[in-house]
Amino acid sequence: MLDLPFSPSSTHSLGIELELQLIDLDTTELSDKALEIIKEYNDDVHVKKELTLSTIEINSSVHTEPFTLYEEMSRTTRGVAEIAKQKNCGLCGGGRHISNIWKDQLITPTERYTEVHQHIGFLAKLSCVFGQHIHVGVRTGDDAIYLCHALIPYLPHFITLSASSPYYQSEDTLFASSRFSARNSFHTFGVIEHDIRRWQDFVSYIDECTELDVIRSLKDIYWEVRPKPDFGTIEIRTCDTPLTIFHAAMLGGYAQMLVKYLLNNRNKRVRARESIIFANTFNAQRYGFDAPYIDADQHQRISIKTHIRQTLTELEKEADDTERKVLSYIADYISQGINDADEIRNKVQQGMSESDIIRAMMDMLVPTEHITHSTKTIIQK
Repeated sequence: MLDLPFSPSSTHSLGIELELQLIDLDTTELSDKALEIIKEYNDDVHVKKELTLSTIEINSSVHTEPFTLYEEMSRTTRGVAEIAKQKNCGLCGGGRHISNIWKDQLITPTERYTEVHQHIGFLAKLSCVFGQHIHVGVRTGDDAIYLCHALIPYLPHFITLSASSPYYQSEDTLFASSRFSARNSFHTFGVIEHDIRRWQDFVSYIDECTELDVIRSLKDIYWEVRPKPDFGTIEIRTCDTPLTIFHAAMLGGYAQMLVKYLLNNRNKRVRARESIIFANTFNAQRYGFDAPYIDADQHQRISIKTHIRQTLTELEKEADDTERKVLSYIADYISQGINDADEIRNKVQQGMSESDIIRAMMDMLVPTEHITHSTKTIIQK
Protein backbone atom coordinates (compact mmCIF):
# COMPACT_ATOMS: atom_id res chain seq x y z
CA MET A 1 0.00 0.00 0.00
CA LEU A 2 1.26 3.47 -0.90
CA ASP A 3 2.45 5.63 1.99
CA LEU A 4 0.92 9.04 1.39
CA PRO A 5 0.89 11.16 4.55
CA PHE A 6 -1.05 14.40 4.81
CA SER A 7 1.03 17.20 6.34
CA PRO A 8 -1.19 19.18 8.74
CA SER A 9 -1.42 22.89 7.99
CA SER A 10 -2.60 25.89 9.96
CA THR A 11 -6.37 25.78 9.64
CA HIS A 12 -7.68 28.33 7.12
CA SER A 13 -4.19 29.49 6.09
CA LEU A 14 -4.24 30.98 2.60
CA GLY A 15 -2.06 30.96 -0.49
CA ILE A 16 -2.59 31.49 -4.21
CA GLU A 17 -0.84 30.76 -7.49
CA LEU A 18 -1.32 32.95 -10.57
CA GLU A 19 -0.41 31.83 -14.08
CA LEU A 20 0.40 35.04 -15.94
CA GLN A 21 0.69 35.73 -19.66
CA LEU A 22 4.13 36.85 -20.84
CA ILE A 23 3.61 39.43 -23.59
CA ASP A 24 5.99 40.74 -26.24
CA LEU A 25 5.74 44.54 -25.95
CA ASP A 26 6.17 45.13 -29.69
CA THR A 27 3.68 42.60 -31.06
CA THR A 28 1.51 41.98 -27.94
CA GLU A 29 1.66 38.29 -28.83
CA LEU A 30 2.81 35.73 -26.27
CA SER A 31 6.57 35.71 -25.70
CA ASP A 32 8.76 32.64 -25.08
CA LYS A 33 11.24 34.38 -22.74
CA ALA A 34 9.90 32.96 -19.46
CA LEU A 35 13.05 31.00 -18.59
CA GLU A 36 15.28 34.06 -18.99
CA ILE A 37 13.08 36.17 -16.73
CA ILE A 38 12.57 33.46 -14.10
CA LYS A 39 16.32 32.79 -13.96
CA GLU A 40 17.13 36.46 -13.47
CA TYR A 41 14.48 36.89 -10.76
CA ASN A 42 16.07 33.92 -8.99
CA ASP A 43 13.33 32.89 -6.57
CA ASP A 44 12.09 29.43 -7.49
CA VAL A 45 9.70 29.37 -4.52
CA HIS A 46 7.62 32.34 -5.63
CA VAL A 47 8.31 32.56 -9.38
CA LYS A 48 8.13 29.31 -11.33
CA LYS A 49 8.09 27.69 -14.76
CA GLU A 50 4.92 26.36 -16.31
CA LEU A 51 4.05 24.04 -19.17
CA THR A 52 4.69 26.60 -21.92
CA LEU A 53 7.45 29.19 -22.24
CA SER A 54 4.91 32.00 -22.42
CA THR A 55 3.67 31.44 -18.86
CA ILE A 56 5.16 32.69 -15.59
CA GLU A 57 3.65 31.38 -12.36
CA ILE A 58 3.66 33.71 -9.35
CA ASN A 59 3.16 32.01 -5.96
CA SER A 60 2.38 33.61 -2.62
CA SER A 61 3.73 32.67 0.77
CA VAL A 62 1.35 31.36 3.44
CA HIS A 63 -0.96 34.06 4.85
CA THR A 64 -3.69 34.31 7.45
CA GLU A 65 -5.75 36.85 5.49
CA PRO A 66 -6.02 38.09 1.88
CA PHE A 67 -4.89 41.68 2.35
CA THR A 68 -1.31 40.81 3.28
CA LEU A 69 -1.38 38.24 0.48
CA TYR A 70 -2.35 41.00 -1.95
CA GLU A 71 0.57 43.17 -0.87
CA GLU A 72 3.06 40.33 -1.31
CA MET A 73 1.71 39.25 -4.69
CA SER A 74 1.79 42.84 -5.91
CA ARG A 75 5.43 43.24 -4.89
CA THR A 76 6.43 39.99 -6.54
CA THR A 77 4.55 40.72 -9.74
CA ARG A 78 6.07 44.20 -9.95
CA GLY A 79 9.54 42.76 -9.47
CA VAL A 80 9.01 40.21 -12.24
CA ALA A 81 7.47 42.88 -14.51
CA GLU A 82 10.55 45.10 -14.09
CA ILE A 83 12.82 42.28 -15.25
CA ALA A 84 10.40 41.38 -18.05
CA LYS A 85 10.47 44.98 -19.29
CA GLN A 86 14.24 44.71 -19.73
CA LYS A 87 13.52 41.77 -22.07
CA ASN A 88 10.90 43.85 -23.94
CA CYS A 89 8.08 41.87 -22.28
CA GLY A 90 5.13 42.59 -20.03
CA LEU A 91 2.70 40.61 -17.86
CA CYS A 92 -1.07 40.40 -17.86
CA GLY A 93 -3.90 38.35 -16.45
CA GLY A 94 -6.76 36.76 -18.33
CA GLY A 95 -7.61 33.10 -18.84
CA ARG A 96 -6.48 33.05 -22.47
CA HIS A 97 -4.48 35.23 -24.82
CA ILE A 98 -7.00 36.86 -27.15
CA SER A 99 -5.36 35.79 -30.41
CA ASN A 100 -2.84 33.07 -29.52
CA ILE A 101 -2.47 30.27 -32.08
CA TRP A 102 -2.01 27.14 -29.98
CA LYS A 103 0.40 25.36 -32.35
CA ASP A 104 2.92 28.21 -32.07
CA GLN A 105 3.53 27.59 -28.37
CA LEU A 106 6.80 26.12 -27.09
CA ILE A 107 6.87 23.53 -24.30
CA THR A 108 9.16 24.33 -21.36
CA PRO A 109 12.13 21.92 -21.67
CA THR A 110 11.99 20.15 -18.31
CA GLU A 111 11.72 16.41 -17.78
CA ARG A 112 8.20 16.71 -16.36
CA TYR A 113 6.80 18.94 -19.11
CA THR A 114 8.52 16.99 -21.89
CA GLU A 115 6.91 13.82 -20.54
CA VAL A 116 3.51 15.54 -20.38
CA HIS A 117 3.86 16.72 -23.98
CA GLN A 118 4.84 13.27 -25.19
CA HIS A 119 1.88 11.72 -23.37
CA ILE A 120 -0.97 14.10 -24.25
CA GLY A 121 0.34 15.39 -27.57
CA PHE A 122 -1.31 18.51 -28.99
CA LEU A 123 -3.31 19.01 -25.77
CA ALA A 124 -0.12 20.25 -24.10
CA LYS A 125 0.17 23.23 -26.46
CA LEU A 126 -3.58 23.68 -26.55
CA SER A 127 -3.35 23.99 -22.76
CA CYS A 128 -1.59 27.33 -23.00
CA VAL A 129 -4.26 28.87 -20.77
CA PHE A 130 -3.90 30.81 -17.54
CA GLY A 131 -5.57 30.10 -14.20
CA GLN A 132 -5.58 30.97 -10.52
CA HIS A 133 -5.19 28.22 -7.94
CA ILE A 134 -6.27 28.85 -4.34
CA HIS A 135 -4.85 26.89 -1.40
CA VAL A 136 -6.55 26.82 2.00
CA GLY A 137 -4.95 24.99 4.91
CA VAL A 138 -6.63 22.13 6.76
CA ARG A 139 -5.57 19.87 9.62
CA THR A 140 -6.25 16.39 8.28
CA GLY A 141 -6.55 14.42 5.10
CA ASP A 142 -10.13 13.53 6.01
CA ASP A 143 -10.96 17.26 6.19
CA ALA A 144 -9.40 17.74 2.77
CA ILE A 145 -11.47 14.94 1.24
CA TYR A 146 -14.65 16.25 2.86
CA LEU A 147 -13.98 19.68 1.35
CA CYS A 148 -13.32 18.25 -2.11
CA HIS A 149 -16.99 17.17 -2.01
CA ALA A 150 -18.45 20.05 0.00
CA LEU A 151 -17.00 22.78 -2.23
CA ILE A 152 -18.47 21.36 -5.46
CA PRO A 153 -21.71 23.42 -5.29
CA TYR A 154 -19.63 26.60 -4.98
CA LEU A 155 -17.27 26.02 -7.91
CA PRO A 156 -19.60 27.88 -10.32
CA HIS A 157 -19.17 30.93 -8.06
CA PHE A 158 -15.43 30.96 -8.71
CA ILE A 159 -15.92 30.40 -12.44
CA THR A 160 -18.33 33.34 -12.66
CA LEU A 161 -16.30 35.65 -10.44
CA SER A 162 -13.00 34.98 -12.25
CA ALA A 163 -14.16 34.54 -15.88
CA SER A 164 -11.73 36.33 -18.19
CA SER A 165 -11.36 34.28 -21.39
CA PRO A 166 -14.14 35.23 -23.81
CA TYR A 167 -11.93 35.18 -26.94
CA TYR A 168 -9.96 32.38 -28.57
CA GLN A 169 -7.86 32.90 -31.71
CA SER A 170 -9.53 36.32 -32.12
CA GLU A 171 -13.03 34.81 -32.16
CA ASP A 172 -15.72 35.54 -29.58
CA THR A 173 -16.44 32.13 -28.05
CA LEU A 174 -19.75 33.40 -26.57
CA PHE A 175 -18.43 32.00 -23.27
CA ALA A 176 -17.41 34.08 -20.26
CA SER A 177 -14.70 31.49 -19.56
CA SER A 178 -13.44 29.37 -22.46
CA ARG A 179 -10.30 28.16 -20.66
CA PHE A 180 -11.98 24.84 -19.78
CA SER A 181 -11.97 23.76 -23.44
CA ALA A 182 -8.20 23.24 -23.28
CA ARG A 183 -8.40 21.10 -20.16
CA ASN A 184 -11.51 18.93 -20.11
CA SER A 185 -10.02 16.31 -22.44
CA PHE A 186 -7.63 15.21 -19.69
CA HIS A 187 -8.77 11.83 -18.39
CA THR A 188 -8.52 12.93 -14.75
CA PHE A 189 -10.31 16.26 -15.23
CA GLY A 190 -13.48 16.97 -13.24
CA VAL A 191 -14.31 16.48 -9.58
CA ILE A 192 -13.51 13.90 -6.93
CA GLU A 193 -15.07 10.47 -7.42
CA HIS A 194 -18.20 9.56 -5.44
CA ASP A 195 -16.67 6.71 -3.47
CA ILE A 196 -13.65 8.60 -2.12
CA ARG A 197 -14.91 9.66 1.31
CA ARG A 198 -11.88 9.41 3.59
CA TRP A 199 -8.15 10.02 3.22
CA GLN A 200 -7.50 6.30 3.11
CA ASP A 201 -9.91 5.99 0.18
CA PHE A 202 -7.88 8.61 -1.65
CA VAL A 203 -4.63 6.80 -0.89
CA SER A 204 -6.13 3.58 -2.26
CA TYR A 205 -7.31 5.43 -5.37
CA ILE A 206 -3.83 6.86 -6.01
CA ASP A 207 -2.27 3.47 -5.31
CA GLU A 208 -4.50 1.74 -7.86
CA CYS A 209 -4.16 4.47 -10.50
CA THR A 210 -0.38 4.56 -10.31
CA GLU A 211 -0.12 0.77 -10.34
CA LEU A 212 -2.22 0.66 -13.52
CA ASP A 213 -0.37 3.67 -15.03
CA VAL A 214 -3.52 5.80 -15.17
CA ILE A 215 -1.41 8.51 -13.54
CA ARG A 216 2.30 8.90 -12.88
CA SER A 217 2.04 11.22 -9.87
CA LEU A 218 -0.40 13.34 -7.88
CA LYS A 219 0.21 16.17 -10.37
CA ASP A 220 -1.74 14.14 -12.92
CA ILE A 221 -4.95 14.59 -10.89
CA TYR A 222 -6.65 17.59 -12.51
CA TRP A 223 -9.75 17.77 -10.31
CA GLU A 224 -11.26 21.21 -9.88
CA VAL A 225 -10.77 20.78 -6.14
CA ARG A 226 -8.01 18.43 -5.04
CA PRO A 227 -6.07 17.72 -1.86
CA LYS A 228 -2.45 18.84 -1.73
CA PRO A 229 -0.94 16.60 0.96
CA ASP A 230 2.58 18.06 0.91
CA PHE A 231 1.17 21.57 1.50
CA GLY A 232 -1.57 20.43 3.90
CA THR A 233 -4.21 22.22 1.82
CA ILE A 234 -7.15 21.84 -0.47
CA GLU A 235 -6.57 23.46 -3.86
CA ILE A 236 -9.34 25.13 -5.87
CA ARG A 237 -8.32 25.10 -9.54
CA THR A 238 -11.39 26.31 -11.42
CA CYS A 239 -10.58 30.05 -11.74
CA ASP A 240 -9.35 31.95 -14.77
CA THR A 241 -6.51 34.30 -13.86
CA PRO A 242 -8.19 37.63 -12.97
CA LEU A 243 -7.11 40.89 -14.58
CA THR A 244 -6.06 42.42 -11.23
CA ILE A 245 -4.04 41.11 -8.31
CA PHE A 246 -6.53 42.55 -5.83
CA HIS A 247 -9.44 40.64 -7.31
CA ALA A 248 -7.36 37.45 -7.19
CA ALA A 249 -6.65 38.08 -3.50
CA MET A 250 -10.34 38.65 -2.75
CA LEU A 251 -11.23 35.37 -4.45
CA GLY A 252 -8.68 33.75 -2.15
CA GLY A 253 -10.36 35.37 0.83
CA TYR A 254 -13.77 34.14 -0.33
CA ALA A 255 -12.46 30.57 -0.62
CA GLN A 256 -10.90 30.84 2.84
CA MET A 257 -14.25 31.85 4.33
CA LEU A 258 -16.11 29.04 2.54
CA VAL A 259 -13.67 26.46 3.91
CA LYS A 260 -14.06 27.83 7.42
CA TYR A 261 -17.85 27.81 7.12
CA LEU A 262 -18.04 24.28 5.70
CA LEU A 263 -15.75 22.85 8.38
CA ASN A 264 -17.75 24.58 11.12
CA ASN A 265 -21.12 23.50 9.72
CA ARG A 266 -20.66 19.96 8.51
CA ASN A 267 -23.74 18.24 7.26
CA LYS A 268 -24.44 15.11 5.29
CA ARG A 269 -25.61 16.59 2.03
CA VAL A 270 -26.43 14.19 -0.74
CA ARG A 271 -24.12 14.97 -3.62
CA ALA A 272 -25.97 16.27 -6.67
CA ARG A 273 -26.27 14.19 -9.81
CA GLU A 274 -23.28 14.47 -12.14
CA SER A 275 -25.50 16.05 -14.81
CA ILE A 276 -26.51 18.81 -12.37
CA ILE A 277 -22.91 19.45 -11.36
CA PHE A 278 -21.86 19.65 -15.01
CA ALA A 279 -24.86 21.84 -15.92
CA ASN A 280 -23.96 24.37 -13.22
CA THR A 281 -20.33 24.38 -14.35
CA PHE A 282 -21.26 24.76 -18.02
CA ASN A 283 -23.73 27.57 -17.35
CA ALA A 284 -21.21 29.53 -15.27
CA GLN A 285 -18.60 29.16 -18.02
CA ARG A 286 -21.05 30.08 -20.76
CA TYR A 287 -23.12 32.87 -19.23
CA GLY A 288 -21.07 34.34 -16.37
CA PHE A 289 -23.24 36.58 -14.19
CA ASP A 290 -26.30 35.75 -16.32
CA ALA A 291 -26.01 32.04 -15.60
CA PRO A 292 -28.87 29.99 -14.14
CA TYR A 293 -27.97 27.81 -11.16
CA ILE A 294 -29.57 24.57 -10.00
CA ASP A 295 -29.77 24.39 -6.21
CA ALA A 296 -29.85 20.62 -5.72
CA ASP A 297 -30.52 20.90 -1.97
CA GLN A 298 -33.66 22.98 -2.53
CA HIS A 299 -34.50 21.28 -5.83
CA GLN A 300 -34.97 24.61 -7.58
CA ARG A 301 -33.52 26.67 -10.40
CA ILE A 302 -32.33 30.16 -9.45
CA SER A 303 -29.71 32.58 -10.77
CA ILE A 304 -26.00 32.29 -9.98
CA LYS A 305 -26.15 35.81 -8.53
CA THR A 306 -28.89 34.73 -6.13
CA HIS A 307 -26.93 31.69 -4.99
CA ILE A 308 -23.78 33.75 -4.39
CA ARG A 309 -25.77 36.35 -2.44
CA GLN A 310 -27.39 33.64 -0.31
CA THR A 311 -23.94 32.25 0.42
CA LEU A 312 -22.59 35.69 1.37
CA THR A 313 -25.47 36.06 3.84
CA GLU A 314 -24.57 32.73 5.46
CA LEU A 315 -20.88 33.56 5.63
CA GLU A 316 -21.51 36.94 7.23
CA LYS A 317 -23.03 35.26 10.30
CA GLU A 318 -19.59 33.96 11.28
CA ALA A 319 -17.42 36.69 9.75
CA ASP A 320 -14.97 38.93 11.60
CA ASP A 321 -14.26 42.53 10.56
CA THR A 322 -11.63 41.61 7.98
CA GLU A 323 -13.82 38.92 6.46
CA ARG A 324 -16.75 41.35 6.19
CA LYS A 325 -14.60 43.56 3.99
CA VAL A 326 -14.05 40.62 1.66
CA LEU A 327 -17.79 39.89 1.61
CA SER A 328 -18.50 43.57 0.91
CA TYR A 329 -16.13 43.51 -2.03
CA ILE A 330 -17.71 40.36 -3.51
CA ALA A 331 -21.23 41.77 -2.99
CA ASP A 332 -20.29 45.03 -4.73
CA TYR A 333 -18.65 43.12 -7.58
CA ILE A 334 -21.86 41.13 -8.14
CA SER A 335 -23.99 44.28 -7.97
CA GLN A 336 -21.91 45.89 -10.71
CA GLY A 337 -22.65 42.79 -12.79
CA ILE A 338 -19.52 43.10 -14.93
CA ASN A 339 -16.77 40.50 -14.68
CA ASP A 340 -13.40 40.51 -16.43
CA ALA A 341 -14.83 38.76 -19.50
CA ASP A 342 -17.38 41.56 -19.81
CA GLU A 343 -14.59 44.14 -19.43
CA ILE A 344 -12.71 42.59 -22.35
CA ARG A 345 -15.84 42.34 -24.53
CA ASN A 346 -16.73 45.96 -23.77
CA LYS A 347 -13.32 47.08 -24.99
CA VAL A 348 -13.83 45.16 -28.25
CA GLN A 349 -17.26 46.73 -28.70
CA GLN A 350 -15.72 50.16 -28.13
CA GLY A 351 -13.53 49.52 -31.16
CA MET A 352 -10.23 48.95 -29.36
CA SER A 353 -7.69 46.83 -31.22
CA GLU A 354 -6.48 43.54 -29.78
CA SER A 355 -3.08 45.09 -29.12
CA ASP A 356 -4.58 48.03 -27.23
CA ILE A 357 -6.77 45.68 -25.18
CA ILE A 358 -3.76 43.58 -24.19
CA ARG A 359 -1.83 46.72 -23.25
CA ALA A 360 -4.78 47.80 -21.09
CA MET A 361 -4.77 44.36 -19.44
CA MET A 362 -1.06 44.75 -18.65
CA ASP A 363 -1.78 48.13 -17.05
CA MET A 364 -4.54 46.57 -14.95
CA LEU A 365 -2.23 43.87 -13.60
CA VAL A 366 0.67 46.22 -12.88
CA PRO A 367 -0.69 49.79 -12.56
CA THR A 368 1.73 52.70 -12.95
CA GLU A 369 1.30 53.45 -9.25
CA HIS A 370 0.87 50.66 -6.71
CA ILE A 371 -2.29 51.06 -4.64
CA THR A 372 -1.96 49.89 -1.05
CA HIS A 373 -5.07 48.12 0.19
CA SER A 374 -5.53 47.72 3.91
CA THR A 375 -8.11 46.01 6.06
CA LYS A 376 -9.49 49.46 6.81
CA THR A 377 -10.28 50.46 3.24
CA ILE A 378 -11.58 48.55 0.26
CA ILE A 379 -10.90 50.07 -3.13
CA GLN A 380 -13.00 48.26 -5.66
CA LYS A 381 -11.61 46.69 -8.78
